[in-house]
Amino acid sequence: MTANMKGDQPSRQQRKSATRQALLRAAQDVLKAHGLTGTTTRAIAKQAGVASGTLFVHFADVNALVEALLDEHIAAALAQAYRTLPRNGDVVKRLLHVAGTLYASYLREPELAKAYLAASLFTPVAGELSVRLAAFQTWVIGEINAAVAARAIPDIDRQLAFAAFFSLYFGMLVAGLNGMLTRKQQLANLDGALRRLLQLEAA
Repeated sequence: MTANMKGDQPSRQQRKSATRQALLRAAQDVLKAHGLTGTTTRAIAKQAGVASGTLFVHFADVNALVEALLDEHIAAALAQAYRTLPRNGDVVKRLLHVAGTLYASYLREPELAKAYLAASLFTPVAGELSVRLAAFQTWVIGEINAAVAARAIPDIDRQLAFAAFFSLYFGMLVAGLNGMLTRKQQLANLDGALRRLLQLEAA
């Protein structure tokens, strides 16, 4: 039996995973302290206590690190939102619940959230984050499909409806992070726009 099988030493995969997590936490700390413009691979590697070359084994650049942090953030917020979805209520109420959970998660640390979004805004989404967003799109379209099947809303173009929802959601998110809207205002505006989009009466 090997030392690893006995549990005496972490496996190579465990060490690799631990290093990746250390880099993510270091990137988060550096972002909080210096913002996106002050975050460098050298500063992250130093904070994580690894060589700069080690960082590039796991991430191509700062943007890739921040994208991984954003994916973690979205995954945790969506998991909470799905666990607490209201049993009753129309499709807009369910979409608002998920949007509201995401808004709340970003507003807990707005400066860090701004760094996440700034790093990913003009960079093609790839990897785990791409898979996460595709799964979210599938969930939203599933909610719309269910509402159409129940004759709660008219039959509409699902892809167009998702694009409109996501654009509205993102616009309200940015307005909230910039201090232009409170969370209550974000949700009220999103509610009104979605009800017009989906041709639903006000709740």
